[in-house]
Amino acid sequence: MLPVAQQSSIQSNQVSEERPCKKRRRFHMKNWKKQIALVVAAGVLMAMGAVTAFASSKSRLETITDLYWGDDGTTANWETVEDAYQYEVRLYCEESQVASVKTKKDSYDMEKKMTKEGNYTFRVRALAKSNSKEFTDGYWSEDSEETYIAADFAELIKNGGSSSQLKNGGPGKKEGEQAAEEKEASVVSQAKWIQEAGSGRWWYQNADGSYPANGWWQDLANGIWYFFDAQGYMQTGWIDWNGSRYYCTGSGAMAVGEYTIDGAAYRFDASGALQQ
Repeated sequence: MLPVAQQSSIQSNQVSEERPCKKRRRFHMKNWKKQIALVVAAGVLMAMGAVTAFASSKSRLETITDLYWGDDGTTANWETVEDAYQYEVRLYCEESQVASVKTKKDSYDMEKKMTKEGNYTFRVRALAKSNSKEFTDGYWSEDSEETYIAADFAELIKNGGSSSQLKNGGPGKKEGEQAAEEKEASVVSQAKWIQEAGSGRWWYQNADGSYPANGWWQDLANGIWYFFDAQGYMQTGWIDWNGSRYYCTGSGAMAVGEYTIDGAAYRFDASGALQQ
């Protein structure tokens, strides 16, 4: 039988020999956890790589380069892009965005958005289907050329009018056709009333050379409303328009309030409509 001192020494040695084993087991456990973490991280990276590779495999739709304003000065036009699902168009006035629309056509009439005087431009891009596996949206085009919207045109549109009431050239001429004197001067500097030689009929020429036609037009200088026929000539007498009856005096001014016509008294409301 060993002495107590020797037994204590042996037990101490046994304990000291066992402790490193426990440390090694803990060390191996930590390594195992690290390996699992590395495998998971590698899997995530591989998945991300697959997604990136899938995204990069999509083809970007072509950038539109051919864009222009129509003859009416308000319709934006552009070239079609193969495989495009639709188009996004942004309208700018003096470099500030005023509207953004989407359409499946290769043109869009912006007249209802043009309610301020100034120079307008637009840009457009082709859009892919949101769930497309083959294509992604195209880049934005450069800005189009400018089209100028005069104050009276903008006011007309703002008040619910239409560009069909404003045509270039003058009464009796085809749309876009200009009188000889207008061809010589690219810019008409002053809006004015013009009386046609021979017929004596009146029409109004805006500062940009356009003129009101086929509807009501307000002279912003005095607030008086006038009615012009489809050719652009000012009308007088009784006017039937959108289910209501109006009367324009000999000067062309729309009658409001009480007014005597051929000896009979009539009453017109603030909008000019005849009251029954």
